[in-house]
Amino acid sequence: MGYRQIHIGELIQAYVKENNINGAELARKIKKTRQNVYDLYKRDDIEVKLLLTLCDVLNHNFLDDIYPQKKDQVAVDNVFDALKTIIKKEIADKTNK
Repeated sequence: MGYRQIHIGELIQAYVKENNINGAELARKIKKTRQNVYDLYKRDDIEVKLLLTLCDVLNHNFLDDIYPQKKDQVAVDNVFDALKTIIKKEIADKTNK
């Protein structure tokens, strides 16, 4: 497969820290408790729906971090490319408001 093994919770936590977003702020944005956010940082996998929500509220496409573009793969890439396109469009639409 073309994806890298990655600890998604640590990836999200690093992004949040780099962008000076505190746990309470993120919790409000994703409609969870602060404890849920801290638990999320410990997880090595998450549901796609939650990942898409995080991409939207943080204006960052984590799928690009998890699954970088590969030219020699087709079927799986098409699914991830479609999700990446949706996320990029939502981020662009949100930024242009």
